[in-house]
Amino acid sequence: MRSMLLSVLALALASAGCEETALESRRRDGAASMETPDAAPMDDGAIGPVDGGSSDAGSPDAGSPDGGPPVGTTDCARVQVRVMPGLFLNVRPDATTSMEPIGRVFDGMVLEVSDVVSGETVGTSDRWYQVRVAAGEGYVHADYAECTTEPLSPPDLGYYLPFACGFSARVTQAPGGSLSHTGRTMYAYDFGVALNTPVHAMRAGLVTAIRADTRPGDDCYDGGGSTCGPYANWIILQHADGNTTAYKHLNAVDVAVGQAVARGQLIGHSGSTGYSTGPHLHQELRGDCPTEIYCQTIQLTFSEVGRPTAGDTVTSGNCP
Repeated sequence: MRSMLLSVLALALASAGCEETALESRRRDGAASMETPDAAPMDDGAIGPVDGGSSDAGSPDAGSPDGGPPVGTTDCARVQVRVMPGLFLNVRPDATTSMEPIGRVFDGMVLEVSDVVSGETVGTSDRWYQVRVAAGEGYVHADYAECTTEPLSPPDLGYYLPFACGFSARVTQAPGGSLSHTGRTMYAYDFGVALNTPVHAMRAGLVTAIRADTRPGDDCYDGGGSTCGPYANWIILQHADGNTTAYKHLNAVDVAVGQAVARGQLIGHSGSTGYSTGPHLHQELRGDCPTEIYCQTIQLTFSEVGRPTAGDTVTSGNCP
């Protein structure tokens, strides 16, 4: 059976035509090298979701706008992130690429600006914006953010149940469940829901991998034993804190690799594909594991219900 696992690298390298505007030039120059380490002198903080490599696009500042707000002013109250779809922008603890990021933001997000400062020169510009994100105050380079009057993006805080606002579901297997939640899947949750129940993003993020090969009529479409394990349909999202969420056994995948999604956005529909005994949603929180479905889970506390146990009925607060 052919695999539909899509590569973010392929997305970043896809041609967008012969002509480009200045904005498109900046977004292209923010594209990530998937091999270059984060210490590269031209690192602009725009990194791809595969392995955290830094930008290696030549001259990141080649298309940067003139006449931006002067350093030391707050005339620019908000900025909108501008990177190529499928990439994200690092938020640094200081105006330099030499420090590990405190968070990540995605194309189109609108952030509040505290200050405009001078920092490490990237290309030919040393202008950085001090912005407010969930982790606190941080900095993004001005080549990848533009002053805007658009409304601020909603706060990106916590993980919510993966269902529509007000929807109730029963936890059929909690972390440590003896049926299958041990070892790597120790902290996963199973929710007993009907076939084609809408599945929603637990937190804003970026679609980094999907599998949607298993269809009606296939051997593992209606579930099966352990040999069906590789044939589940699934989605992986990467989030601003660097962690990833996985949604498994789907009947339908309604997003594409490289797509940015908001918290609560519809991403798929539940099913029983793969190693499954009946329709349900298997949900995991993992670390920085954006393209592999088999990763170590980490402990999850849902924003609205905490840490439910098997048999609990929970109601989603994943509301707009």
